[in-house]
Amino acid sequence: MPQIDTLLVDHGPGETRVAAISGECVIEVYHHRHDLPSAGALYKGRVGKPLPNANAIFVDIGLERPALMACGPNRPPEGSPVAVRVVQPPRSEKGAKVAPADAAMVKSALEGHTGSAEPPVCLQAAEHPVAFCARVYGGGLKKVIVTPGDPDKKIAGMVGDIRVQTDTGDLFLQYGVDDAIEQALDPIASFAGGGKLIIEPTAALVAVDVDAGPMSAPAANTAAINALAREVRVRGLSGPIIVDLIPAKGRNALVDKFKQAVADDPVRTQVSGLTPEGRLEINRRRSRPSLADIMLDESRSGQSSTDAIAFDALRQCVRTGLSSGSAKVLLRANDAVIAVLRGPMQGALKEAEATLKSPVTLQVTNGARISYIDIVTS
Repeated sequence: MPQIDTLLVDHGPGETRVAAISGECVIEVYHHRHDLPSAGALYKGRVGKPLPNANAIFVDIGLERPALMACGPNRPPEGSPVAVRVVQPPRSEKGAKVAPADAAMVKSALEGHTGSAEPPVCLQAAEHPVAFCARVYGGGLKKVIVTPGDPDKKIAGMVGDIRVQTDTGDLFLQYGVDDAIEQALDPIASFAGGGKLIIEPTAALVAVDVDAGPMSAPAANTAAINALAREVRVRGLSGPIIVDLIPAKGRNALVDKFKQAVADDPVRTQVSGLTPEGRLEINRRRSRPSLADIMLDESRSGQSSTDAIAFDALRQCVRTGLSSGSAKVLLRANDAVIAVLRGPMQGALKEAEATLKSPVTLQVTNGARISYIDIVTS
């Protein structure tokens, strides 16, 4: 995988987007939503009900859905406080998975925590994606480009001596990240030679089929392995990944090829080998939601999720309002988008208004498609 040399940091209301780029190639995209936990966050929660017929309990950590924690037969009493660490963030219709937190980490987090520590409460957020990228890719990073705003100094503090520059434009549009995201949400990924991967995430696993097209089976399998290593990272795929290779000689050698291809992946990726039927079996740690989890609705029909549309609408409100110098911004959108902004995303709306230093007026456009956004300034 090419060395990552640039980070794009687009801070918007309620969400910070980070793209890791090598030359002109987008390698990874992070959507850091300010009110959702990432792997590594520490919480003080409250024990809920046990999972029926399993050594596991639910834990209330203050999110829409309770987290799940495996435990032995000696379960803590229901209602008692418990310190936990997020192992897997929530995704789709599933809550987070948590594990008991290390006592020393909890003590340190409590010392730096301000405000009430009554559960449920977040004691310490997970490592920010910018800090993570700076730590993992710091040796090759040459520049960090950020959108203007209050977080600039915070971002500079995360990246040390790496040069930080500000750009007032739409970073993800200018540097081709929007196009890369659109391609990564397409289940079909073409690769050199005319073949393609068909990538289908399900609730249980990610199924990948290899289509040779005009290529020979051995050549297509080899090209598919190299293409998949990139697709896994740009799409944020995780959990069990099963690749249905084309029956051909030399498939055993592809196991080592894929291990080499993912050797520099910062997310732990286990390559188990071939199943008796010749399918490549992979397991990548679930450290963050995939792009599909973040961007698409739960039906996976290709339709953008209401949350993704609402976050984009707020980014456009801020960008349009600031560039026009307008004191008033009116957002017209589908009723579902307006409902989300008035409900679960009130915090992001208030952040947009604080940046604009004026209220954002919300107006439902009856009969509009879910993706409809219209912004008027005056």
